[in-house]
Amino acid sequence: MTSPALLLTFISGLTVANYAAAGPPEIDVLKEINALKAALEAIDVPKVAFSARTDKGGTYGNFQGDITLTYNALITNVGNAYNPTTGIFTAPVKGLYYFTYFAHSGGKNRIKLDLRKDGAVVAGIHDHPSTFDSADNAGNAVFLELEQGNQVYVTLLAKTAIWGEGFVTTFSGVLLSKS
Repeated sequence: MTSPALLLTFISGLTVANYAAAGPPEIDVLKEINALKAALEAIDVPKVAFSARTDKGGTYGNFQGDITLTYNALITNVGNAYNPTTGIFTAPVKGLYYFTYFAHSGGKNRIKLDLRKDGAVVAGIHDHPSTFDSADNAGNAVFLELEQGNQVYVTLLAKTAIWGEGFVTTFSGVLLSKS
């Protein structure tokens, strides 16, 4: 039994014992117990966190159109809110979330990735090849207030590419607080 459940059981027992000793209650005992249960559930934040990387073998991209980037190799997926097949995170509860994403260029390709919430761009990263350096990395992070069912994902823009091998192109998210 979890700590909130134990606390609820204890309080419920005290409440029922108190009303039984005092005679017929003026306040509905079930309403009070349900209010306590709702308060405990509101503070009981589910564990939601994921990190995934690309495992696509070298340079990946340079497509004619934008695509949702699938980070197909899971590092962790607590709560199973990230789908490695589609590349989409779906918020299981309303709350404040934190997302990060990083990409490696491989040195020869332009990177352009957008982090999207239900289709709207909320953050972007960009890097272009130059004669002054070789392979580069780029990254960004955001806090997002999400409703249950909102979707967050990364879009690889047309005619850009990432290095899709190893542990250098990643996408992560975590629920910070339930609201």
